[in-house]
Amino acid sequence: MAGAIQQYTKLEHRLVLLAWLNSLFGYESNRAMLTDCKEVAEGFASDGHSLLYHHLVGRGNKRVKVEDLARYDENIRHHLGCINRHRTEPITLRYFQHLAALYTEIVLDHLFNHRAQFLKDLNVFVKKRNAKKPPGEPPDGEFTEADLTKLAFWMATGSGKTLLLHLNYRQYLHYNKEPLDNILLITPNEGLS
Repeated sequence: MAGAIQQYTKLEHRLVLLAWLNSLFGYESNRAMLTDCKEVAEGFASDGHSLLYHHLVGRGNKRVKVEDLARYDENIRHHLGCINRHRTEPITLRYFQHLAALYTEIVLDHLFNHRAQFLKDLNVFVKKRNAKKPPGEPPDGEFTEADLTKLAFWMATGSGKTLLLHLNYRQYLHYNKEPLDNILLITPNEGLS
């Protein structure tokens, strides 16, 4: 195809796992999800569930069972409580941080408890997604077993990725039941470790 102009594809449209996670809650895009959740207040309601949990349950249009969403939310509250236990100023998660922690819960639960179905569901999603692409747009590749152990966070500078790293550490230890030789945690400075 000499002379063909390559079409620029935004990063968001290349993030298949993120698109799958968004689809679980009925969002067509990351922008739609963030816009919908932006005004949700921080913190937890008197029933112990986050205000984000109540928002997601209330909006319907989701493929995540309410009992699973409740369990994920309880896990996040517990892990955050452990992080805050010795802090003079407790951390409250912003809506996008809470969403990142929620999406991590979903991925880890699927990875450790429903691995084969997880791979199958992702590849069904990829096939449907590829079928909707316009002619000439490169298709997304299918997921492999090796792809399931990779997770990255796309967040702005100063958005709390290091805080989330600490939360993710606790989330991983919660789901992983195998003994670990070690965990290497690398942060920009000693104070963050």
